[in-house]
Amino acid sequence: VDLQKKYFEASPWKEQIVQHLGDATEIIPSLKEDFDLVFIDADKPNYPIYFHQIMQKLRPGGVILSDNVLWSGKVVEPVKDDDESTKALLEYNRLLAEDERLETVMLPVRDGLTISRRK
Repeated sequence: VDLQKKYFEASPWKEQIVQHLGDATEIIPSLKEDFDLVFIDADKPNYPIYFHQIMQKLRPGGVILSDNVLWSGKVVEPVKDDDESTKALLEYNRLLAEDERLETVMLPVRDGLTISRRK
């Protein structure tokens, strides 16, 4: 938080930046604004929840950038019973791929990045 705040304060847009700290599954529904751009790089078991919450607020033409979608290759290996993060990422990737409201491209760079645009 302090590192982010340092850069936010240095930005010429600092008056437009609002930082929220806490449980995103509680914060996202409380926000009144709709989204043009969302970057997801958070606790993996909640990715599917974030998807559903964000889609309610994502404007047409809006973009979701999703980090770690390949999860060090674990998403193409047999999943261990106790690996909740990989299970959640598999579900999340399926949601992105099958949702007809989205156009999605996965970039296989590093740990995987997905770019999804709402139609």
